[in-house]
Amino acid sequence: MSKINESADGLKKTFESLKSPLKSLVNDILAMNEGAEALNQAFVQNGIRLDEMADAVARSASGVIRLGGKITDVSSTMIQIASGARRNVIATEEQVSKIFAAIKILGGSSSDLVENFGNVGISISQIGTNLEDSIEYIQSIGLNAREVMTSVGDKMEKMNRYQFEGGVLGLSKMAAQASMLRFDMQETFTLAENVLDPDKAIEVASAFQRLGVSVGNLTDPFALMNQSINDPSGLQNSLVEVAKTFTQFDEKTKTFKINPQGVLTLREIQKQTGVSAAEMSKLGLAAADLDRRLSKINLSLDFENEDDKKFIANMATMDKSGEYIVQLKNDSTGEVDKIKLSELTNEELRALRIQQENAPKDLEDIQTRQLGIQDNILSTIRGNMAKGTFGIAGSTVVRDNLIGAGRVSRAVSDSIDDKIPQSAIISEKINDAVDKMSQLYREKDLNNISAEDFTQKISSLKADILKGANSLGKEGSDAFYKIMEESSKKITGTSTIEKEFKKFTQSITNTDGKITSNERNIQSRTNDKGLSDVLGSRVENPKKSTTSNKTSSGDTTKTKVEFGEIKITIDTPPGTTVSQQQLNNIFNNQQFKEYVSKVVKQVPATY
Repeated sequence: MSKINESADGLKKTFESLKSPLKSLVNDILAMNEGAEALNQAFVQNGIRLDEMADAVARSASGVIRLGGKITDVSSTMIQIASGARRNVIATEEQVSKIFAAIKILGGSSSDLVENFGNVGISISQIGTNLEDSIEYIQSIGLNAREVMTSVGDKMEKMNRYQFEGGVLGLSKMAAQASMLRFDMQETFTLAENVLDPDKAIEVASAFQRLGVSVGNLTDPFALMNQSINDPSGLQNSLVEVAKTFTQFDEKTKTFKINPQGVLTLREIQKQTGVSAAEMSKLGLAAADLDRRLSKINLSLDFENEDDKKFIANMATMDKSGEYIVQLKNDSTGEVDKIKLSELTNEELRALRIQQENAPKDLEDIQTRQLGIQDNILSTIRGNMAKGTFGIAGSTVVRDNLIGAGRVSRAVSDSIDDKIPQSAIISEKINDAVDKMSQLYREKDLNNISAEDFTQKISSLKADILKGANSLGKEGSDAFYKIMEESSKKITGTSTIEKEFKKFTQSITNTDGKITSNERNIQSRTNDKGLSDVLGSRVENPKKSTTSNKTSSGDTTKTKVEFGEIKITIDTPPGTTVSQQQLNNIFNNQQFKEYVSKVVKQVPATY
């Protein structure tokens, strides 16, 4: 599928999703939780900061999606930022957006970017500002920001060894000059490293003197040492001036060449200084070409600074006749005019300046301009949708219950008694119910379920938990009560679902969350001996019996009895009580029902 078709298909699906906003909202809630879980795993936090992480993911989602990213890019960018910082730091919404945009523009990884800046003492919050200043300068002189900033990133550690005026911007200017002149600025740093030693500085300065090179501070050993530390960009300027002295322009071929003397001299410079002759040759040719372009610019133009001249010169190309021209759209005709540098007017210069001034300045705007028209529309729609859906997803009530459900599940899973085989099964059943509870709370928070249905379904889930425990016999019941007891102790959150679950656990235990020995005995004896033995109960004859039908067929007798009041007495040790929930469990137990049926059959029928 072509890029255009992919964008069109994405737009179609996005518009279709507008018809079912609730589905998008539910998906975004789950995506927020998955992003938080990814951060939690990367930070090895054991869920301690999960709520904070979910909030951060929700807040950053819209910005990243607006820049052409996906929700998964939010957590991955946060993880990489923390990795580059080498701390479990949760980046802010602005930091995530800027660094994501920077990587989309410049390439590379967020972790490398953060680490490179961190190594030279620049905090995460200042990365965006430094990059924007550098990119603005690079674009102002008509160069490729990605190429130049890649070189800046590779050489960032040099800022700890050398001084650059303006910090990152100073290094960026040096990198921009090297890129513009097709020069590897590592050659400058190689020379700077060599002349830090006084003996080597004297040797290099003497070599330049013998070769007849008298440019800048290259022949002064002490000035050379100082410049190598405090002004490496100035040292590079000196190399530029040296290299272009050995060039010449061939009018016949309209090309620049290194003259024969220059070939020999540059080879000798390489022997004495370590600076590559091949790199110096490229530098000389590019510098001579730039000078020629600058010399062809109309001298009557009103330039604000030298960078304006470089901007115009870098826009120019040489035609077949050897003339340098720039291209500018004519608003009147709609055509693109080709204008000679020597004939450029102030009005045309102002038009070119306006183009440059209207160029995006911050990373986010630059990235959105990088997107195609359809991709930009698609990202804008999705970003605006995300503001609403993730705004709700990240709200306290939704986030608390979602994270709270996870904490409940972890508390239950952590309470498994390995000695009891049924523990894992019970834990799985409880966690499955908690997951369903979480879905119910999510629907309730989104007003997608009535209060009556919500209450009924929550009660049904609780009943299912108890039913599942009772179905596994004595050991299963023991496992159930132990898990509930331990879980109740571990649940300390304040979300509604945690409070509800803790209340549920305490409704089958006493208020302290502990199961008393008598309650445990009652449960144990219920499973072992049958309810008639456990209850110590007496079933008194009914006050009255109404109708009865009795039929016989062989040895089979069917009896239908309607009776009045049945009184049941439960004997318990002094000082102990039986909870309402335990009574409910007893009377709903199949064994108890069978016992009552047996007693009723023994009551004489009244005809």
